[in-house]
Amino acid sequence: MKTQKFKRTVSLLLAMLMCVTTLFGMGTTAFAAEETDEVYLISYPRDGDANYGGEWGHDSLSFMNGWSTATSRFTTIRAMGSYEGNICYCIEPGVPQQTGNTFTKKGEDFWDEYPSSYNSTISPDDIKLFIGRIFQYGYTGTISTSWRSQNEGGDKLAHAVATQLLIWETVVGERDADFNKVSTGGKSAIVEQISTNHPLYSQIMSYYNSIAASVQRHSKVPSFLAKSVGKAQNIELEWNGEAYTATLTDTNGVLSDYAFSANASGIRFSVSGNTLTITADNAPSDTVTITAEKRNSQRRGVITWTDGVYGPNGKLQDTVTYAQAVNDPVKGYLNIKVSYGSTKIVKTSEDGKVEGISFTITGNGVNKTVTTGAGGVIQIDNLAPGVYTVTEQSYDKYEPQEVRRVTVVSGQVATVNFNNTLKRGTLIVTKTSEDGLNEGMKFHLYGTSLSGLAVDEYAVTDSTGKAVFSDVLIGTGYTLEEVDTAIRYVVPANQTAAVEWNTVTNKSFTNILKKWNVTVTKSDAEMGLPQGDATLAGAVYGIYKGDQLVDTYTTDANGRFTTKYYVCGDDWTIREITPSEGYLLDSSVYPIGAEAKNYAVEYNTTANDVTEQIIKGRIAIIKHTDDGSTKIETPEEGAEFEVYLKAAGSYENAKKTERDILVCDENGFAETKDLPYGEYTVRQTKGWEGKELLEPFNVYISEDGKIYRFLINNAPYEALVEIVKKDAETGKIIPAAGIGFKVRNTDTGEYIVQHINYPTPVDIDTYYTDVTGKLMLPEKLPYGNYEIIEQCTAHGYVLNAEPVAFKVDGTKTTVTVEKHNMPQKGSIKLSKSGEIFFSVIETDGLYQPVFADKGLVGAVYEITAAEDIVTPDGTLRYAKGTVVDTVTTDENGNAESGPLYLGKYTVRETKAPYGMVLNGAAKTVELTYAGETVEITETAAEFYNDRQKAVLSLSKILGKDEIFGIGDSGEILSVQFGLYAAEDLIAADGTVIPKDGLLEIANCNENGNITFKTDIPVGAKLYVREIAADEHYVLSDEKYPMAFDYAGQDTALVEITANGGEAIRNELIYGTVKGLKIDSETEKPIVGAKFGLFRSGETEFTAEKAILTAESGKDGVFGFEKIPYGSWLVKELQPADGYLPNEEIYPVAVSKNEQVIGITVVNDRIPEIGTQAAVNGEKELCATEVFTLTDTVSYKHLIPGKEYLLVGTLMDKSTGKAFTENGNAVTAETVFTPETPNGTVTVSFTFDSRLIKKNTSLVVFETLYKDGKELAVHADINDNGQTVKVKVPEIGTKATVNGKKEVTASGRVKIEDTVSYKNLTPGKEYTVKGVLMNKATGEPLLADGKEIRSFFTFKPDKPDGEINITFVFDDSGLKTATEIVVFETLYRDGTEIAAHADIKDEGQTVKITPPTPDNPQTGDNSNLGFWIGLGAVALGGLVAVIIIRVKSRKDEDDE
Repeated sequence: MKTQKFKRTVSLLLAMLMCVTTLFGMGTTAFAAEETDEVYLISYPRDGDANYGGEWGHDSLSFMNGWSTATSRFTTIRAMGSYEGNICYCIEPGVPQQTGNTFTKKGEDFWDEYPSSYNSTISPDDIKLFIGRIFQYGYTGTISTSWRSQNEGGDKLAHAVATQLLIWETVVGERDADFNKVSTGGKSAIVEQISTNHPLYSQIMSYYNSIAASVQRHSKVPSFLAKSVGKAQNIELEWNGEAYTATLTDTNGVLSDYAFSANASGIRFSVSGNTLTITADNAPSDTVTITAEKRNSQRRGVITWTDGVYGPNGKLQDTVTYAQAVNDPVKGYLNIKVSYGSTKIVKTSEDGKVEGISFTITGNGVNKTVTTGAGGVIQIDNLAPGVYTVTEQSYDKYEPQEVRRVTVVSGQVATVNFNNTLKRGTLIVTKTSEDGLNEGMKFHLYGTSLSGLAVDEYAVTDSTGKAVFSDVLIGTGYTLEEVDTAIRYVVPANQTAAVEWNTVTNKSFTNILKKWNVTVTKSDAEMGLPQGDATLAGAVYGIYKGDQLVDTYTTDANGRFTTKYYVCGDDWTIREITPSEGYLLDSSVYPIGAEAKNYAVEYNTTANDVTEQIIKGRIAIIKHTDDGSTKIETPEEGAEFEVYLKAAGSYENAKKTERDILVCDENGFAETKDLPYGEYTVRQTKGWEGKELLEPFNVYISEDGKIYRFLINNAPYEALVEIVKKDAETGKIIPAAGIGFKVRNTDTGEYIVQHINYPTPVDIDTYYTDVTGKLMLPEKLPYGNYEIIEQCTAHGYVLNAEPVAFKVDGTKTTVTVEKHNMPQKGSIKLSKSGEIFFSVIETDGLYQPVFADKGLVGAVYEITAAEDIVTPDGTLRYAKGTVVDTVTTDENGNAESGPLYLGKYTVRETKAPYGMVLNGAAKTVELTYAGETVEITETAAEFYNDRQKAVLSLSKILGKDEIFGIGDSGEILSVQFGLYAAEDLIAADGTVIPKDGLLEIANCNENGNITFKTDIPVGAKLYVREIAADEHYVLSDEKYPMAFDYAGQDTALVEITANGGEAIRNELIYGTVKGLKIDSETEKPIVGAKFGLFRSGETEFTAEKAILTAESGKDGVFGFEKIPYGSWLVKELQPADGYLPNEEIYPVAVSKNEQVIGITVVNDRIPEIGTQAAVNGEKELCATEVFTLTDTVSYKHLIPGKEYLLVGTLMDKSTGKAFTENGNAVTAETVFTPETPNGTVTVSFTFDSRLIKKNTSLVVFETLYKDGKELAVHADINDNGQTVKVKVPEIGTKATVNGKKEVTASGRVKIEDTVSYKNLTPGKEYTVKGVLMNKATGEPLLADGKEIRSFFTFKPDKPDGEINITFVFDDSGLKTATEIVVFETLYRDGTEIAAHADIKDEGQTVKITPPTPDNPQTGDNSNLGFWIGLGAVALGGLVAVIIIRVKSRKDEDDE
């Protein structure tokens, strides 16, 4: 009630003041200043509210930061200007406010001066922003006294109360920068002003929560952003193999509302749902700030009505109301960076050598070669994250390393390991032996490998004769030896071996059995040389293995023979089987000494000397004489005889051992010493005087120890018997002594025995010829029938035991009996041997012929007389040089001559066996007398033939391609040929190298030559075929025949070359790449696209790097011809006109000759865009509002389903530069995914046209992007479709005083200024503010020390028009004539949009002249003034009464 009284009193005083003013104010100045207005409060509940008795108020409360509120039982809202005006909201809770309080209107710059101490949670600017956002979602209508909780006004009231609560929470500090509630620190909360029992509680809280959520969302940035640069988090971009990326997820669910930009180029953004992907093709060199700005973000402008005093202790409660929408740039910030990383190369090696190994690292602009240190580790720092290629320098001793790819991650050390494995190969030793025993043989491989490591390995042959050295370090100087070679074999020579990487090296060892032959030299045990007629030739010896006779040999004239070769063993012996003529059989067993341990080489010769005892005998004679008539025998004492070897020719020429002198004793007896075997001549040298000397006669000593007795009597008998020895073939007498005969009386059957008495009575029953080949029986034979039987024969003849009959019949005093004998003959046995294709061994699919010494068939020999061959009868059988026989060896390699007379012969090969080389060496053999009982003797000779051999070779050349660099890089070394059998090759033992069987695999050397090592048999039909070639070449399946035809016996080595000696050529594998270039939309061919063919692994796809280039033709086809084997890359170098580049890389691989590889390359047309810009469908607009310009972008040739980004920029047509607002270019962007190739999409630009101060044509430039790459631009500054014209408002003024330009000061003057305007937006509210200017000073005109201002707010209904604004002031202060110029300024929402302020503009100017002083008044005018005053008082009283009544009613409503 006190309040009411106070108000009424104040009202009364005001009324009185008005009356006084009315009464006296006729001369008071009225001036225009800042816009002010009164506040009007309405409290609820009001009469008629269904919940009038409800709990509408609250107790006193204390809030944060010193704010508070007193107890109230009402819910109060307020408006400015009237009870029906637009709502305004309190921003100073607890500060008093009454209806009618006047406040000054402030723009948003009010908050620039607002003290920050009143809110410790957020800044004054944030308070302003949040209030504008609360206005955006809260209640902004008018208020009404008609609102009741039960009608629709209750909902508006609830909406308004909720809005007020949120504004209070913002002001006092209960809301943070994200508009989240904060702890009040024990203070009351703003919402406590609304009791849960408030009739509108649920509605209020529903609005409260909804508005709060909207504001939160409005100001909410994606969860990974900060609202200030200083608080922005740092995100590391990671390398995904193609680019640097970071993927961030927004848990706030607002990501799609924001557009992103970066303060560095090359950063792309892609939004998918709540996920943002940031992509940089290249690593940023520094931290990049990402700014996210909310699209089309607007809030309501904030107008503040203030008394000029701020804070909890303010005088009057300030309020805020809303203005038109303004841009509300909500921004968030994020920092991205790419930290550099490192890669560490860790080198290990099998041989421990890790220092000084070179590596090259490439990628991301790096191409660097580094070398490892002592530990094998090298670290490369300061590498941009990404993928790098690390390549190790190639070293011969190591297996090639694969190129490694290492991903360097920011801030980390990526380790890449290289381990060097030493190159290894395999060595296979194939063991063969003459005796076929190949298993279990041990081999030793040793030496220093290419890596410097020692190799010392052993391997043992398996059942196939293979010893395998696996995983052997490569090297070229290895020694391969057989160890623990069986004693029976010759230790094979060490071989050098090279082990190559990934290659099987084959070596072969053949175990050769040790062999022996022996030369036996036979000598006379006493004299060494033969004695007498004995000979060392013709002794037959046996070669025994144990007790088994293996072979027989006959001594030659020198008493020698040499055996063929036999395998060494422990029990070889020599034994004489038949002695030579004149010698006793030697029963000794002679060890040969052929034990294998005694020898080291294959062929070994030993010698055995044997001695023989000569046959010796004696000759005893009894010499007597008589006269022939008395028949009285008289010993011829003193008779002397010479006995000597007949062959010596005389006693003097005979050796002492082969001669003797006999002197008869008194009994006529004499006996020689032991004389060696032979035919001796007995010649009488002395006798009794008058007596004839006997004719010499011959005695043949042929039996050991025998005494040959002769009774010599030269007296005639009744019938003497003469026996004559003749050759059976020639009939010639054989002049040989010692041929013994017995004579048998066939009548009696008794043998004739003649008796000799001296010196010892001896009966003689065998009679011997003398040197004439004749003998005379000592005594005459009486008459009778007789026969002679030969007991021994002449040397060189065969004993003929057939009796020869004769008679003594008195007809002849001497009966001559002839005995015919065949001369002994002999045969020459020849043996022929040589290597033959004996067997086949097969190992791991490779066949090898095995050769062995065997008898050879078909050798032809001529036997010629080496001397004149004369039989003992003196007949020349063969003259020297006469061919006596021709023989051919049989299947066993043996041949035998026909019977030949004894003597020396030469044997010479005239025709070699098939496949053999003629052995031209002649051998001399001798047929010697083998004794009288042997009809045909023999001798032997051995011959050996070398096998004809062949060298197989070929020459290879490769095609070259200089463009691709193929043919000169060692490709020839990859060529392998196989040597195959063209037909079955059958060995002697029946084993077979089958047709197409592989004999050998050989590699070309660097010169393209191959010489096969396989020893092949004569007659083999073979072929060679290529089995491996460098991958770039066609592998030929052609077979090149190679026949080893026998080249005749005079050729030892035959050279055979494949392909007639011409080089075999390999052609390169060439393929063709054919591409089809088509349009992705129409699938029609594209002409004019350029392509390059690149090596696999190429990373720089330029025409300079391309090996070949091609261009698509009219049919869209392009091609690359003659592309070698391998993997290649095809990449578009330049698209056809009108098309986007195709960045895809097409790998192609040529794997076979004449291969055609087809690829289809699809190109997207270069997108086309066109734009039509408008504001609300209009091409022209007035610069009075915050406008949204909509640019409708038509597009063509996009890819449906792909995401595109349109980025637009407003351009100022007059400058050709970007249109700026507050220094920032006005841009907009939209992300869209087209459903069809052609269509439209809109891009919206929001800008404040009020900031434009001159007519401007705005042109929209649009750029289309995909995946960060610019695809299309529409940027035609002269395109009307892209252009919107902005016309700047214009105002003009015409000032008058009562329609006049010049007036006289009258004390109170009213200047009317007619303001003409152009280019305003109909229906929008504008304010014209004016100030009067003193033209003379150029300063504002002052009245009572104050500027004279006025304003007028209006809403035009058309763009152009006029308004009037009035300036009323007291001009009595003007002492001189004054020109007054009206300056007018046009505002829209507090922003100046036009002004007319030309101090020289006559239209804006009026002139006021002070009045001329009046003459003194005469007469009484007092009555007139009285009545005027009385009228004024009366009028003022009436007005006062009305005012008091109105105020009283208003106060009641407020309460």
